[in-house]
Order: sequence, then structure tokens, then C-alpha cells
Amino acid sequence: MPTSARAAGLVCSALVLLAFGLRAVHLDFQSLWSDEGISLVRSMLPLGTMQAQMPVEHVPGYFVLLHGWIGLTGVSDFGLRFLSLLPSVWAVALIYRLAADLGSRRVGLIASLLLATNGFQVWYAQEARMYSWLLAMGLLATIAYWRLLQRPSWGVWALYVMSMTATVYLHFFGFLAPLSHAAYALLWGLRGGNRRSLVWWVGAGAASGLLFLPWMVRAWDVLGFSGWRAPLDPMQVPWLLLRAYTVGETMPTPWDGRLPWVYLGLVAIGLVAWTRRRAAAGLFLGTLLGVALAVVWLLVMRRPDFHVRYPIFIGVPLLLLAAGGIAPQAIASQRDSPQSRKERKEQGKEDIDLQAGEDAAQRTNGRKALRVASGVVSGIVLAGLVVANGAALARLYGDTALHKPDYRGAAQAITAAAGAHDVVLVDGPNPELVFAHYYTGPAPVHDLRGLEGASAEEIDRTLTEATAGKSTAWELLYFHPPGPVQQWLATHGWPSAPSDHNGIRVMAYGLERGAPAMRSLGVPFGPALVLAEAGVEGPAARPGDLVRVTTRWQVLAPPPDYKFSLRLMGPQGQLILADDYMPQGWFAPTSTWAVGSDGADQRALRLPGDLAPGRYAVTLRLYDPVTGEPVETPAGQDVVLGEVEVAAPEQ
Repeated sequence: MPTSARAAGLVCSALVLLAFGLRAVHLDFQSLWSDEGISLVRSMLPLGTMQAQMPVEHVPGYFVLLHGWIGLTGVSDFGLRFLSLLPSVWAVALIYRLAADLGSRRVGLIASLLLATNGFQVWYAQEARMYSWLLAMGLLATIAYWRLLQRPSWGVWALYVMSMTATVYLHFFGFLAPLSHAAYALLWGLRGGNRRSLVWWVGAGAASGLLFLPWMVRAWDVLGFSGWRAPLDPMQVPWLLLRAYTVGETMPTPWDGRLPWVYLGLVAIGLVAWTRRRAAAGLFLGTLLGVALAVVWLLVMRRPDFHVRYPIFIGVPLLLLAAGGIAPQAIASQRDSPQSRKERKEQGKEDIDLQAGEDAAQRTNGRKALRVASGVVSGIVLAGLVVANGAALARLYGDTALHKPDYRGAAQAITAAAGAHDVVLVDGPNPELVFAHYYTGPAPVHDLRGLEGASAEEIDRTLTEATAGKSTAWELLYFHPPGPVQQWLATHGWPSAPSDHNGIRVMAYGLERGAPAMRSLGVPFGPALVLAEAGVEGPAARPGDLVRVTTRWQVLAPPPDYKFSLRLMGPQGQLILADDYMPQGWFAPTSTWAVGSDGADQRALRLPGDLAPGRYAVTLRLYDPVTGEPVETPAGQDVVLGEVEVAAPEQ
């Protein structure tokens, strides 16, 4: 192996290790989310059942692969995602290999570095889905395709058939690879390429098509699939794809809007450099990118389901062209290769004046200086892009606003607090996909998706049956805002302060266990409201209990929107906790209370699990949510509703 090739191989190995480290860190830090739950549930089915139940928008390749993987590793989050990590790391080596085959190891190393540190690629390397496999298999098929055209052999032919078949069985957007290959094959033939190579390629394509034939009948149905997402404006698609596969979706502002333009300029420079120095390679990369973009654009015009992660293959030519733009001097010209110079010299056409040694030396020094300057500029540009990628990765790892919905945290919170006499109500997601993967508590789980659009009578009947004889209802809400189900729970139970798990709401509702004893108060809160009576469950309680609090009001005048602050005060008058909310779980703000009617609110305070034994006061404060100004009463800003005697926790 030549020294330069050996050195490049060592650098590529280091980049592969870097890619592995960036993808392995925090691999199971985030919870699985709904799509990953689909992967898990589907892949655990028997293969025959899996094939029969495969939805129209999916092909079975990844799920069959995950089925076998689960048999070896189990269903831990780390194990599930490690199957996606592996091909994402391989892709770093494969993109280098493709660039080396096209004519530049150095450009391959640059592309490998950009791919290894790209936040978009790291994200999907840490997700139990098929996208990193789609990238790696598309890359492997493209390498085999290029070699099949240059120097066909049965080994390369078999590699192409295998990798291309795998690509189209992973995802329908895997067809971007063979479509791009077909377009270049046409150009190859028109430019006088080796027709024998085309015959080899046609045979490989036919073999791959035959292997996909069992799924072909079902595949046609995907053309009528409208998807789950709102249609995209086709004019936005090129920018969305450029942004995703260069800076990713976690790049900090303002660089997320600026750097794609830098990459676009580098792609243009790279296309020119590749085409001038390696005409066939430049045309090849341009065809891969252009055809893939055109196909995606046409598909979006038909308004099917689309996400930028689907055509992940586009990242291959995009980064190779950008890498060529960073270091155009690294693309070895076929005209200036050592073999070409030797041939020209033998033919007497060497363009060097042996008599003008001094001039030749000056020209050589000038070229060396130019190469050094170009190398410095390339290094600065590459370093800047890698630093930017590092900032995007820091956000990916640390910014919870960018993270997946935390099903794991929601399930663990309910598991830790729910007892056998409680019930779990999951409103929105299918609990079998992800929630059941994490939930290990004794309380039964009810799937409320069937109540979407249901009548009030059906909601009342279903929830009455689900909560009958239960102490607490634990609600997990996701995918939609609070609605009729939450209104029923807020009026039939005592809602407590919700906890948010990255978009998933968990709320405990104390259920009827005999109404708390009420006592008359008659405390006016301004000219509009009088707190007529209040009841606090107790007096005995333990840490972690839900303490139900009921208040009833007289409405003397149109009240403004007041926010309630239900508080637990310590023996020395210190604030232990405060729960700020609108009455009846936000469904009955005070501005909606009619004059002359009786207002009411039910709320539950969850006592801290580490609360020390002692006597605690439960107080209520009303305040203006805009100014924060509390309402003054004859009893002060905080009116005592009752007391709770907290005993030591049971051992």
C-alpha cells in the first residue's frame, strides 16, 4: 500500500472511532418515542404476522433485521439503538471509500469528517429506525455500482445486487439510489462508456428487481398513501434538504440559516472542481444529487407523506461535492496524474523546457506557494464547519427542548406513585407502543384513544367504569390539548399539579372517597367573590399522599380572571409548596362564573415524599395573573382552609 493510502487509511480509522464515540455517547439518554415503539412492537411479532400486518407505507427489511437483533440483545434502549449506530459508523468509512474510488482520498477524509460530526446523522444513529441503514446500504450500492462500471467482476456484481436489494427493502425512498444510477448509466452510454459494463449493470438491476418482486404488488399501493403530515410547499424542499444534510436541525441560531448558504457555495465549487479534474466523477456526483432532488420534488408535488429524513441518500453526493469545494486542489487531475505525465513524456509531448531550469524552478515554487495557501484556506473553512457541527451536537445532547417526548420519565413517575387501587388513563398515544415498554406499576392501564370524537354520554360511561372503586386516576396526555376527557376528570375528581415530560403531561386526579368535611368561612375576596366554605381531606396523611381540597364560592359581581394558589405552609409559617392554577383544572376560570350562582373548585395537593412529620396548614391565595398582585381579604392574602397532620411514612 502506498504511504499516502496507508496514512489516509489511518486517518479514516480515527474518524470512524470519532463517529462511534459521538453516536455512542447518550445513546440511551433519551426515551424511545412513538416511531421507535412501532419498530419495537412490530419487530417482536412472528415474521409471518409481521409481513401480513405491514402497513402500506413500510417495507419489511429493517423490521426483519431488528427481529433477529432483538433475539440476540433483548429490548433495552441501548441495544435497540445500537443496531442503528453500527451502519451510521460504517457510512463514515464508506463515504471515504467512494471518494477514493472517484479519485480523491483527501476529499473522502473531509467528507468523512463532516458526516461523522453531522448532528442530523448522529440523531438518526441514535434512533431505532431504518434511516442509518438506508444511508449505509445506499452508499455500499453506489460504491459497487461505480466499480461495476469501471471494472466489472462477479464479486462486484453480487455486492451490488445484495446492497441494492437491501436498500429498497429498507424504505421506499431507497429507490432514489437505483433511479440515480439508471440516469447516470444513460449518460455513461451516451458518453461512450464501456457497453460491457452496462450489460453487467443491467443484469444486476434485473436480479435486484427479481428479489424485490415478492413485495412489488404491495409496493404500488404506496403511491396512493397520503401520509400523516400536512403537505409541504415543493419550493421549500430544496432548502429543507440542504439544511438538514449539512448543518442538521440542531445548529444554533443564526448559523442554522447562514451555513447552508456556505455549503451551497462549496457544493457549486466542488461540482466545478470534480468535473474539471475528474469529468466522469463530477458528472456522477452531479447526477446522483440532481436526480434525487428532482424525484423528491416531484413526489412532494403529489403531496404524499414526507419528512426530510426519508431521502437520507441525498447526503452522500451533497457532502462529497461540498468536500470537493473545501479542497478542490485535492482532486487529482487525470491529465496530471503520474501515469499521464509518463505517457506524454514518452510521446515527446512533455511541456517542460529543459533549457529554462531557472524559470521552471520559479514556476514550481509558485505552484507550491499556491498549494500551501489553498491548503491553509481549506483548513480554516473545514475547521469552522467542524466547530459549528460541534455546537450543533452540544445542543443535540443538552437542549431538552430538542429531545424526544419523555415516555420513560412519564412511565417512571406513574410507576413510582401509582398503587394497585389506582388506574392509569392514557389519552393520545397507543400505550402498547412505548408506555408499556417502561411502565411496571400495578395499576391497570386504559387506552382512551377510542373516545376521540365520542359523545358526552359515551365518555361518562367509559370513565365511570374505568375509575369505579379507584383511589386515584393517573392521566397521561399527549398528541392533543386537554379536551372532554380532561373536563370529565376535572369535574369528577380532584386534579393535582401536572408534571411535564418533554411534551407529555402526567396528572393525578384524586377520586371520590367521601367528600372532605366542609366548614363555613364567609371570607370576601374583593367585591366579586366570597369564599363560602372549604374542606380539606384529613386530618391524617402521609408523605406522597394526595390531599383533596374543595372550595365553594358566592359570586356577587362579575369577577375578573383570578389565578388560585393553593399552598402548604409549615409549622413555622414557611412555604412548603404552592400549586398555581385556574379553577377546575383550567376549565372554569372565574371570569366565567355567573353572578348569583355558586362557584366551586376541586384541587388536590400532592404532599412531598420527603415531608417531615408534623402539622401543616393548607392556605389559598387569589391573584391577578397579569400583574401578580394578590387579592387582599380580612384574613390576609393567604386564607387558611384547614390543617393536615402528616405522620411518618410507613416502613
